[in-house]
Amino acid sequence: MKQKRIGTKQNWWKWGFLLLLALNIAFWGVIISRVLGGSPNDTKSAQTVTNPVKVGTITTTKDELNQTLTSYLNDYQSKDLNYSVRLTSTNIEFQGTYKLLGAEVPLYIYFEPYHLKSGAVQLKVTSLSAGNLPLPEAEVLSYIRSSYKLPKFVEILPQKSVVNINLQNIDNDSGLYLKSTAINLATDEINFDILKKNR
Repeated sequence: MKQKRIGTKQNWWKWGFLLLLALNIAFWGVIISRVLGGSPNDTKSAQTVTNPVKVGTITTTKDELNQTLTSYLNDYQSKDLNYSVRLTSTNIEFQGTYKLLGAEVPLYIYFEPYHLKSGAVQLKVTSLSAGNLPLPEAEVLSYIRSSYKLPKFVEILPQKSVVNINLQNIDNDSGLYLKSTAINLATDEINFDILKKNR
């Protein structure tokens, strides 16, 4: 004969056991996540490892930099298009040719240099001469970008009439790169920091 259940008698020991089990699981979950996640100091040190380290500075002159540019750009000349870049007392001069309908027109572009916070050097077009042709700056810069062989770290932005020399993107085995800190052509003050990438 079945006994009748009177009222709603709750089984407190069952609920107590389940609560204790949930607390135990939560406790061990927190412990395991802390152990596997590492300490906050580990993430801080990992971030500082990626920061570059300054290893020196370079102070140079326009003449010295012109010699370096001439030597460096030798590898970027082609049979069809030769060009040169040199610093003058007031600006940076690009000299090349512009091909139009099979004819070569002498091309001169003059830039004013600035150094950016990133360490890049930005060259802003101040004047342009393509023979007697009145060509827009954006069109000429687009032509140079598509026709000339340039280093990978040179970024031409035709619509802004600027060229960015991203020194921080120069790739080499030693992980060193330059960061521009001062460019004053009038006083012949050209300074760079030498930084080492942490890999």
